[in-house]
Amino acid sequence: MKTGGGPDRPPVFVEAYVPVLSEGRLTAVTEVYVDQTEKLAVYQAHMAWATVGLVGLVGLAFALPAAGFFWRSRQKRKADERISFLAHHDEMTGLANRSTFMAALDAAIEAARVGHEPLVVFYIDVDRFKDINDSLGHDVGDGLLRVVARRLRAITDPRDLVARIGGDEFAIVRESIRDNASAQRFAQELIATLATPCQANGHDVTTTASIGILPIDAQATPAPDAVLALKRADIAMYRAKAQGRNRWCLFSPEMDVELQARRQLEQMIRRANADESFELHFQPLYDDRHGRPVGFEALLRLPDGRGGHVAPGVFIPVAEDMGLVSSIGAWVLRRACKVASRWPDGVRVAVNLSPAQFADGSVVAAVEAALRESGLAPHLLELEITEGLLLDETERVMRDLHALRALGTSIVMDDFGTGYSSLSYLWKFPFDKIKIDRSFVSALSDADPSVGNIVRTIVALGQQLHLKVTAEGVETELQARFLHDAECDQLQGFLLGRPVPERQVGPLLEAPMAAANSDGDARYHPREQPIPG
Repeated sequence: MKTGGGPDRPPVFVEAYVPVLSEGRLTAVTEVYVDQTEKLAVYQAHMAWATVGLVGLVGLAFALPAAGFFWRSRQKRKADERISFLAHHDEMTGLANRSTFMAALDAAIEAARVGHEPLVVFYIDVDRFKDINDSLGHDVGDGLLRVVARRLRAITDPRDLVARIGGDEFAIVRESIRDNASAQRFAQELIATLATPCQANGHDVTTTASIGILPIDAQATPAPDAVLALKRADIAMYRAKAQGRNRWCLFSPEMDVELQARRQLEQMIRRANADESFELHFQPLYDDRHGRPVGFEALLRLPDGRGGHVAPGVFIPVAEDMGLVSSIGAWVLRRACKVASRWPDGVRVAVNLSPAQFADGSVVAAVEAALRESGLAPHLLELEITEGLLLDETERVMRDLHALRALGTSIVMDDFGTGYSSLSYLWKFPFDKIKIDRSFVSALSDADPSVGNIVRTIVALGQQLHLKVTAEGVETELQARFLHDAECDQLQGFLLGRPVPERQVGPLLEAPMAAANSDGDARYHPREQPIPG
């Protein structure tokens, strides 16, 4: 291939010489050339593209590993940052977590000691958060916690430490509060802020908060550390909950003793629930016309380990706060039915049902299991509920009540007359019995005749609706005489018989309620039974 060549030659050409033979002899030589200019241009273009491609491939061979390395380094850095964030923050709310809070609180206490600055810890608990989780679902509960976190951040200063301690509990450390009055005003502001209705995962939710306040004296000897400070704030918060929730409480030293007692009680309840060491006592219900027990109400007792018992009014609210009422209630049903299955035919047993058993949907299954395991005839089991259960009048509650009735059990409205809507419930659900609240029976001893008229009206109402009527809390002969004259069906109270352990039920089944005097009138006498602790 040649280039150049003058005016009669192309820029690029191929030249060849061809001999010309004539009769076997060389007679001439012919010069032949082919124009290769265009072909060379195409070739050079292809080579240029090939070179560019090769350079690109080489570059890509180096770039891909570099890019992969960069991407992996970036992902690792983000993962490390995420791990570091999660190590110090709560994933759901983005607030500081418990470990970060404790470390920061220790540092704040030390700084307050050196700088002689005031420091206040606020311990915040969302009231009845478990009920929200149970009724609306955990997604709504999680959404509510995020709302609470946002509101706490909005109401606090940037230098305040805000943390989620765990579950539905939060804490704030403030350095800008100078006295207890300022701390109390801030706590009240927190309560008002958290009580504002909100949207959580598409649901309208309204909740309240209980707050414990701990002003920290960093100059005290010895100075409190973060663990002790948080414990004391927690104690104050528990006091606020015990006083009715939706309020604040300032820590005082005597609260520490009370908290220890509360913790011990919680341990006793957990242990009794785990090993079924609760006890049942039985209080007789007497038929006023026949004078013998027609049934017994099963009453839960918690042994205190010293031969006595913890009062139900003390431990049952604690068990409710611990979320153990449904489990305990199921045990009461099983045990009461088992004991009653050994009684003479026709003697009934009454068991109180808690709203918590309806809330978690376990009540029908628990009753079915108790009847099946004990072999007790369903009509001998009376299930007592209070009006509070029916206040919401949820479809599920009414469905469960009808299911219990379909099993053959009797449904009793306890504490009748104490609510505002008791009468309306008598036509919304077919009760079998109503129990006149003890407050009315107790007032029969007073001079006010209106109480007696109310009691007579309730008895007459029960008769018209074909309901049995029981008066509870009968403690005097005057009350028993009045109820006898009013034709109340059944009587229950300390005058007639105190709650007794199951081993003492037998003698009560054989003893009459009344003895005749010389005039033939019935006289009521208190039972000489030991009073449980």
